[in-house]
Formats: sequence, structure tokens, C-alpha cells
Amino acid sequence: MGFRYKLIHHPQASADYNDTLNYFREVDEGLMDIFKDDFQAALRGLATGRFGGTLYAQGHSVRWVKLRRFSHKIFFENEGAETRMVLAIISGKRHPNLIRQLIDGRGKSDVPSED
Repeated sequence: MGFRYKLIHHPQASADYNDTLNYFREVDEGLMDIFKDDFQAALRGLATGRFGGTLYAQGHSVRWVKLRRFSHKIFFENEGAETRMVLAIISGKRHPNLIRQLIDGRGKSDVPSED
């Protein structure tokens, strides 16, 4: 399976992921492992192009992909033809205004350069 897109993770998206893992670890470690598996499957789908994502809101470039067995969504933007920027991992049970507030302002300028 070849990867079509390079994935760049916003630092806050990594923090979102770690916070979610810590939450599920406290609830049930088995649940945390299932979340990890679903999350990795969703990332593979984004990287291979199998998951194109659903447009978050009209007039915005942010898209999302829902994890298979959880309410969580991976919010991302296309950054050129070969790159996708993972902006956030947020529970879909959160209010849309809170989700918008959490992802507003997250962009490529916040990510350290690989140079």
C-alpha cells in the first residue's frame, strides 16, 4: 500500500491525541488500545487517499474523517497536492462552536520547519 500524502501533525493535534489516550487509559486500557487502532487506520486512510474527508463547514478548507468506532474526528487541511496537515483530534460530541474555536488559528505557520 503506497502513501499518496505526507501527513504533518500540528503540535496541538499531538497534544489532543495524547490527552485522549490518557482519558481512555484511565477508563479502560483495552479501550485505549482500540482507540489507537482506529486512529492509526484513519491516518493510513488519509495518507493513502482512501479517506478524502467531509468538508467541515461551507466556506472553510478544513475537512474531517471520523474514527470507525469512536465519536472522535481527525480534522485536517490539504496543504498542496502532496501534503495533509492534521489540525486536531476532537470528540464529535463536542458542540460545533467549541470545535470551531479549537481548530481556528491552527495552521502550517504553527508547525516547526523541517529544514
